[in-house]
Amino acid sequence: MLRYNRFVMIGLVAALMLAAVAALVIFADPTPPAESAISRDQATVPSTPPGATTPRDMSAVNYIDRFGIVDAERWYISHGWDNGSWVENDWRREQVSASADGLVITLAPHAAGESKPYTSGEIQSMDTFRYGYFETRMRVPRGAGVVTGFFTFTRPSGQGTWQEIDMEIVGSNTRVLELAYHVGGRSRKQLIHLGFDASQNFNTYAFDWQSDFIRFYVNNQLVWEARGERVQQLRLPQKFIINLWNTEELHRWTGRVRPEEAPWHLHVACVAQARDYRGASLCAESGPVLTAD
Repeated sequence: MLRYNRFVMIGLVAALMLAAVAALVIFADPTPPAESAISRDQATVPSTPPGATTPRDMSAVNYIDRFGIVDAERWYISHGWDNGSWVENDWRREQVSASADGLVITLAPHAAGESKPYTSGEIQSMDTFRYGYFETRMRVPRGAGVVTGFFTFTRPSGQGTWQEIDMEIVGSNTRVLELAYHVGGRSRKQLIHLGFDASQNFNTYAFDWQSDFIRFYVNNQLVWEARGERVQQLRLPQKFIINLWNTEELHRWTGRVRPEEAPWHLHVACVAQARDYRGASLCAESGPVLTAD
């Protein structure tokens, strides 16, 4: 009888152990899909509400630059070249100026005899970054054929090494923000309906790039989160770039340039870079509510 009870007890213990293992299998998180993205309505919105005055955590901040001058140790101003046949402008340092009100990039007609009909400005970080939080506060120009870019980028050795994270506003529709990331020639894009005209006032735009996600913010509100295998492939250090350019070749996207609207001015009040997002804007307070496409 004792031997029988012992076998019964052993059997009960074994059954309980098998049940526990089965429960772990049933309730374990499934493997995420290779590619996923969620809108602000589906994502976890930052705990700091719009307009809140929660103290900013400055421990992870690399810099907050309000451009009284263009710091030559921090920024390189592109000069004397262009991005190719698909753009109508080249880059000249004289198209970038700084004052107490911030940075101004001017896209204007070129002098006669130049290879491009327009000239504009671009700043690039001297440093490269592998992950981090990138933010700007800016007012963009309106105009068909004109594009404002705020992004990180690298392509060290051909198309296969192209990696980029984009925030762009096309001047023909300054109520829409275009978000994207690019890995080895493959791209994922998302349109965000801002609910305001980005050419009328200053607003903050930012993204938090980490090893397993990219989160995009407007006025301190999360508007899109991207995850998945391709996001995890964004591993190469990248330059941090702000520019203003125009195009005729891509007119189906941007509209055709209207020379009578020149010049166009991009006003940048602030740029900030930090290790990660800590729940509050570094350049400004939050603003209007947004909707994703």
